[in-house]
Amino acid sequence: MPDNCSFETVRTENLGFCPNEEVVGGVKAEVAHIPMAQLQTITKPTITEDTTYEDSIKIPNTGLVPVTGKGFKKMTLTIDENELKSNLVGNKGNLKDQAQFDGMLPNFIAKTQGFIKRHKNTPMCYVITDSTGKKWVLLDAYMTKADSTTAKKYEESAGTAFNVISNGPLYSYEGTLTILADEPATP
Repeated sequence: MPDNCSFETVRTENLGFCPNEEVVGGVKAEVAHIPMAQLQTITKPTITEDTTYEDSIKIPNTGLVPVTGKGFKKMTLTIDENELKSNLVGNKGNLKDQAQFDGMLPNFIAKTQGFIKRHKNTPMCYVITDSTGKKWVLLDAYMTKADSTTAKKYEESAGTAFNVISNGPLYSYEGTLTILADEPATP
């Protein structure tokens, strides 16, 4: 193996958990998003042999800076129909990180259909807040599915189930996001 491929100096840490702590699942019903081309600065973590497990996935507080005049927008999701996943894909000894978000946009409306049409192939940054308030970031995430339905019955949920995947790690973020209001449409 090359000299820079030694596991002898890799930092290890305990992964303890208190069984009396409550474990909750789910994500908040609002997700921030922005096209990657509208981010001026993206600072990913730098990993050294002293980097903690948490710091190895943490984007610095000033690590997501939009281009002047641009900013994050938000989407409101159906409650209890959304899931964030951090996956490993590939073969043993050659595994790679992959982050995935499955969301449900409520209602069968033109604005949702327009979002899908405009961003189905746009590399995006999504910031998802989990039920504990922790912010998670998917960078260069592409939509891989969007199924919209009016539903068949009154009591069923109409909306768009969508999926985005980032071929990279799921990052944490403790910085502040400014959500911009919609700009007026130009005729």
